[in-house]
Amino acid sequence: MCEINPDKYPSSEEATEGKQTAATPAEWYGVSYPAAASQACEGVRAPRRRAGALVALIVACVLLLSALAGLGGYLVATHLLSLEDTEESAPPPAGGGITPEGSPEGSIPESAAPVGDAASYDYASAVIQKNDGSTLVGSANGSAGTAAKSLIEAIAAVRDSVVEISTETISGRGQLTAGAGSGVIIHADGIIVTNNHVIDGVSNIYVRLTNGNTYEAYLRGTDEENDIAILKITPLEALTVARLGCSSALALGEEVFAIGNPLGQLGGTVTNGIISALEREVEMEENLTMTLIQTNAAINAGNSGGALFNMAGELIGVVNAKFSATGVEGLGFAIPIDTAVLSVNDLLDYGYIPGLPTLGVTLVDRTVNYFYTLPYVYEAPAGAPLQEGDLVVAVDGTQVSTTSALKRLLRSKYEVGDTVTLTIYRKNAQNQYNATDTVTVTLVEEVPSAAGVRFE
Repeated sequence: MCEINPDKYPSSEEATEGKQTAATPAEWYGVSYPAAASQACEGVRAPRRRAGALVALIVACVLLLSALAGLGGYLVATHLLSLEDTEESAPPPAGGGITPEGSPEGSIPESAAPVGDAASYDYASAVIQKNDGSTLVGSANGSAGTAAKSLIEAIAAVRDSVVEISTETISGRGQLTAGAGSGVIIHADGIIVTNNHVIDGVSNIYVRLTNGNTYEAYLRGTDEENDIAILKITPLEALTVARLGCSSALALGEEVFAIGNPLGQLGGTVTNGIISALEREVEMEENLTMTLIQTNAAINAGNSGGALFNMAGELIGVVNAKFSATGVEGLGFAIPIDTAVLSVNDLLDYGYIPGLPTLGVTLVDRTVNYFYTLPYVYEAPAGAPLQEGDLVVAVDGTQVSTTSALKRLLRSKYEVGDTVTLTIYRKNAQNQYNATDTVTVTLVEEVPSAAGVRFE
């Protein structure tokens, strides 16, 4: 859950199962679409079967195993003996980190999340449709228009489109950290939108549907600046898909409700309220400013990536932040769907956000003299103006202290192809940093290593 920048707002404090039956879809919203039920899916936990069939299957298996016990035991023993001298050690877990010698604190993830092989999934047919809402702007009913339903009807139609997300992060030292959030199904092929900060840097991602089935999810792409990420699952059942509304038609006081996974343990929780403010400029962590919808619907840690719906059952926001301070209540925020869908379409088309300028090197934050940080060049192409080990101090005279700040500066003031002058520290022959130096760099398009992976 993103927190509001405490330097701009009052100091904040961090807020610390049963099987559900799918609701009958109501007209056009919350429509359930069929999925390929016969397709196998690695990492899926199979749905429960009827007790009678299970007993019969167990009996059959026992009889078969009894008949083949001797032969099976012989084959297994022979196989184990053949592996005794040839089996190799297991590879490091996906997403594990590498800590360079004399490096910045923390680790450099080898991959942000599982991306599958080159032919795992296909997004060619994934067209995300959205209500343009042109006739609803300024209407008395806000974005819901005349399609507004009762709260109970709207919740019943769309609740199965919101999923629970759990994550695992494996550090370079093999330590496992768990995380949780929420997501919304936006396409029948198993495409899910969530927040970038929910899955940023994690090793494994799992999605749990309201029927209890859990699937491994693959990361299609992320938009760090707008806090959007796209995941893909391959389900065995039909999915309930959220219909995208029109956030530009929202009205102050319009009734809305949120569905998410607060505390990472209470999936499917529904809270309701109103639209408290439109186009609220909110300063997030690290001085990142976002234009968000403000609502008084209760938002808690774990709701990140979840849904904010109008009374027509349309997704009008992706929940991403809250304000939690002593004595403060009812300050929740969501990314307007009109903004989020732009990132979604780019990520589905390209796997990344095109046109973003970068220095063309891998940067991480490094602590300098125990007191402050600077962007550190962890990896650079041969012959590049920047070299491994360089510390970036300023861009065209504007000082930067973190990699995130450097990225935002480049994206806000420059374009691909522009030339910038960097002030840097570079190690001398004695492997020590001394005086500052300058280098000139031509900005290139930022293309993540996993981008362009197309899925079947």
